[in-house]
Amino acid sequence: MDSQSADVLAIFDLGTNTFNLLVRNAEGQALRSEKLPVKLGAGGLRSDEIAPDAEARALSAMHQLKTWAQEAGANRGYAFATSAMRSTRNGKEIAARIERETGIPVNIIDGDQEAAFIAGGVAQAWPEVADTRLIMDIGGGSTEFILLSGADVLYAESFPLGVTRLAERFQPSDPMTPSDCARISAHMEEVLAPLWAWLNHVPCQTLIGSSGSFDTLFNVLAGAHGQPMLALADYRAKFPLDELPSLLKILVQSTRVERLLMPGMLEMRADTLQVSALQIQLILDRINFTTMLLSGYALKEGVWSSLQTPQCPWRASWL
Repeated sequence: MDSQSADVLAIFDLGTNTFNLLVRNAEGQALRSEKLPVKLGAGGLRSDEIAPDAEARALSAMHQLKTWAQEAGANRGYAFATSAMRSTRNGKEIAARIERETGIPVNIIDGDQEAAFIAGGVAQAWPEVADTRLIMDIGGGSTEFILLSGADVLYAESFPLGVTRLAERFQPSDPMTPSDCARISAHMEEVLAPLWAWLNHVPCQTLIGSSGSFDTLFNVLAGAHGQPMLALADYRAKFPLDELPSLLKILVQSTRVERLLMPGMLEMRADTLQVSALQIQLILDRINFTTMLLSGYALKEGVWSSLQTPQCPWRASWL
């Protein structure tokens, strides 16, 4: 960042399912945090194109998030787009339209940079965790895995296994059939071969989940057992691993209506949480983790950390 070190920064995370806003002051205090469902990949990822109605939702969401950022006192904005915009034919065109209409330039980042930002955000939530650990961030278009030991990144990769991308590709029934689960799991097994190779040689006992899917999963699990759900100020938690497998099985076999009736369920997650559950189930079946943590900090917080360095390469705008 330049000499405007006292800026109140607005960070816009333009994901495949959700657009997120984080406003922080120079001391790192969060002044506002918001999210809006956009379903940018709905109806388009199979054809490698963002659909017109999804584009309209994206523009509407950006206008609203910009208004909220200004209300919170933000005077500089940074926007980052991930899987949907970087992998579709018209992603750059939509990013350019967002800039024209809102004045906020969109930085379309690759999977490696996305993983690096996520790791930086998780480090803020769990600074004391230094043992070998695997971060899993489930998005709409991609899922990131970052394997760390201490401060060293051993392996990081972004896989085209986002829940919207998988749902678009395999068109599972409601509820998912055993055949649906088998086809999706076989695909994930094959695509994740590089991750399995690393985990076969690097013992890892801690899994950290860092996406909205994990937030909702934690709240649904808490609701099922009459435990407190995450408060707005909560940015980290520990999963009860012994209770998780049964809930994952229920979610995988559930209908959308059944999921909507679960305490702790968000409507924006009800369409895809069964696919997220299948992904998490696959990882837990593969690796014998002894600890599973939740990080409410991910890409946005990692971006904020990177903006504290003198040489910041990212395009920004005054708000």
